[in-house]
Amino acid sequence: MSIQCQDSPYPQSEIHQNDHAHVQRQLLRRSHLSGPSTTPTVSAPPGVVTSTDPHGRYVYGRQVLALTDQLNGTTSYEQAAALADQVLEPTDGLLERLAEFFEAAAEKAKESDHDDGFDLHYGLEDAAATLRGLGEDLHVAVDRMRALTPSSPTRPARKATVPGTNIGLPASAHPAPGRTR
Repeated sequence: MSIQCQDSPYPQSEIHQNDHAHVQRQLLRRSHLSGPSTTPTVSAPPGVVTSTDPHGRYVYGRQVLALTDQLNGTTSYEQAAALADQVLEPTDGLLERLAEFFEAAAEKAKESDHDDGFDLHYGLEDAAATLRGLGEDLHVAVDRMRALTPSSPTRPARKATVPGTNIGLPASAHPAPGRTR
């Protein structure tokens, strides 16, 4: 199945659904900005206003803030692990998508004819590598968070009520004293 990208210089047959990186680059190239403003039209959590962003320009930051608030409000380690997975999943998680964003920004900087564009390119590439390194360092964090869930209580062992050797049988299964075969 091919994905239609209007602005793509590549034939549509070359763009396949599982080529996530290519699709992400194509989406970054397309305009998601409304008019001359630099405010993205992505919906952000309603009613979230911060003292550092009173005009609501940073919708992606607010979405991450909402994710953080969700994590803070979890009542179980399983829920916390599911939210951590949204960030740490190695192919579709937030860290990987941010790394792809920095790679795209690096390529954009490299398109410049300025020496500073090349320097910026290397800095942005380093940022992408750092994000991927964080993902690698934390690759088991979701499982470790999930493992923090307390195990269900185990049933206490029963003591035999008949005197003698306890072999774990109910009282009625013990041979009666004085009987022989």
